Amino acid sequence: MTDIEPETREVTEEEAAKILAAGRRVLLGIHRNPDGDAVGSALGLAHVLRGRGADVTCLFAEGVPEPFRFLAGADRTVREVPPGPPFDLAVALDCGDLSVLPKAWPARGRWEKLLVIDHHPVRRPFGDWTCRDTSAPCVGEIIVRLADLLGHELDRPLAEAAYVSLVMDTGFFRYPSVTPQAFRLAARLLEAGVSPWKVAYRCDEDFPASRLTMLVEVLATLRLDAAGTVATLVVAPGLLPRLGLPNEYLENVINFARGIRGVEVAAQLKVNDEGKVRVSLRSRGRVDVAELARRHGGGGHHNAAGCTLEPPLEAARERLIADAAAAIAALPPLGPGDDGFFDAN
Repeated sequence: MTDIEPETREVTEEEAAKILAAGRRVLLGIHRNPDGDAVGSALGLAHVLRGRGADVTCLFAEGVPEPFRFLAGADRTVREVPPGPPFDLAVALDCGDLSVLPKAWPARGRWEKLLVIDHHPVRRPFGDWTCRDTSAPCVGEIIVRLADLLGHELDRPLAEAAYVSLVMDTGFFRYPSVTPQAFRLAARLLEAGVSPWKVAYRCDEDFPASRLTMLVEVLATLRLDAAGTVATLVVAPGLLPRLGLPNEYLENVINFARGIRGVEVAAQLKVNDEGKVRVSLRSRGRVDVAELARRHGGGGHHNAAGCTLEPPLEAARERLIADAAAAIAALPPLGPGDDGFFDAN
């Protein structure tokens, strides 16, 4: 997909709103292994643009993860781009890098211009335009601001989509990415009709009993290294298919490893459909796991990132442990009163 790497131009939200307003046939896309921010921001923007009369195709190559299927528009997504004339505008949401787009994303020629809307710090920008706010706790917040600029009422479908985006990317308001503005946005969304309990239950608690079986098996693979500062978990090949579970039920399992006292870096490893080792990384705050991920062609945030390593799985685990241990060893000693947390997104 190197054919979609023109020299990108950073645009303001006002400029991005004008670009969106001019789109008549619009293609929306999100990254592989979509999370709540990707899903909520895409469905929210699709709702806004359809309200303006645009013909919107929302590409979810892996389908909508089950916890988010209650959102309006989830049943109007597609796994492949249908044939037809080129889209005059394509929008990639929550994509910090070209490499995270799915294989189903069409090459230039099926669309004319590409707008990227994102909040990740990035070193490899792509697209014709990029609207990026690294201070935003989620892309959904940017979508709400764009909706305001487009004159779209903050109705319940948009509010629910944005709220899912907000709570999933802030860990239900626990992560350092939470700002006063995030709570002000949450208040607006609740005033528009969002039920916090409904969203929390559907996104975080409504799961089959087999998920607990999966959790037991994954946690049994826990390894602590580097004097207890690095924790790793492994998802055994074939575990999810055996239990009839989709990939999204692994969401947040890694947080059990990060929550162990003394752990600075946690990693979860899983062999993907291509035979590569997909790694999810989490930090308690002192280590920038986005930098660890970038060494292996990945990326993300300071405290949450991901990358892909070459197999075999156990060798990948050893490489990752060594990298994480080296990063921890290079940390400066804690000063008086320093609790080891780092306030970064």
